[in-house]
Amino acid sequence: MQYLIFGLQTQILVIQHFMQIVQCQGRMFVIFLFLCIQTLCAACNVTIISRDDWGARAPNDHDHLHTPVTVALIHHTDRDHCTTKAACIQELQDMQNFHMNNQSHSDIMYNFMIGEDGNVYEGRGWNTVGGHMPYWNIVSLGIAVMGNFQRGPPNSAALGALQGLLTCLVENHKLTPDYKLYGHRDVGHTNCPGNSFYDVIKTWSHYDTGKPVLPTKTPTRF
Repeated sequence: MQYLIFGLQTQILVIQHFMQIVQCQGRMFVIFLFLCIQTLCAACNVTIISRDDWGARAPNDHDHLHTPVTVALIHHTDRDHCTTKAACIQELQDMQNFHMNNQSHSDIMYNFMIGEDGNVYEGRGWNTVGGHMPYWNIVSLGIAVMGNFQRGPPNSAALGALQGLLTCLVENHKLTPDYKLYGHRDVGHTNCPGNSFYDVIKTWSHYDTGKPVLPTKTPTRF
């Protein structure tokens, strides 16, 4: 099933903006709103579970992420695996509480999380700076698969969801078409995303085998 990712805050801003047009130009509102949604929100062949649907807490703070970014950073959460939606939701709630209460983050660290149930879960989303890697947060989207993948890779459902999400992010102009894919260990001192998972992403076409260079500025918006 195809889903549209169109964040609530973005919807509100669009509606508020075009309500000003409808007051002056009547039916033009419908036309412009349709074009805006078509431009900003391409259909995604992946199931996205919104923050509201998994019961996320409100963030303490957030910074706007200027997109498209040029880097996708892949993580594992190094926590419990989950293979059902109910188990993944419980894990997300526990993880968000840990990040906010124990590690003093303003929200769950990642932009998106993926369960081995095959669902993608909205974290900070594609319009908010993540908290997954210092210095790289403002130039990347952080995507984490839930579990520890040191000794075995994510299942096919999770890997398929990750590939679908990456395609969705490009189609919605949140990642540049020539984006570079890195594992967390490529830019930090960690074994994340686990040896087995890392071996998988190294075979993907966007994986960059060169030494990562932190971009000096955010690319121009499409």
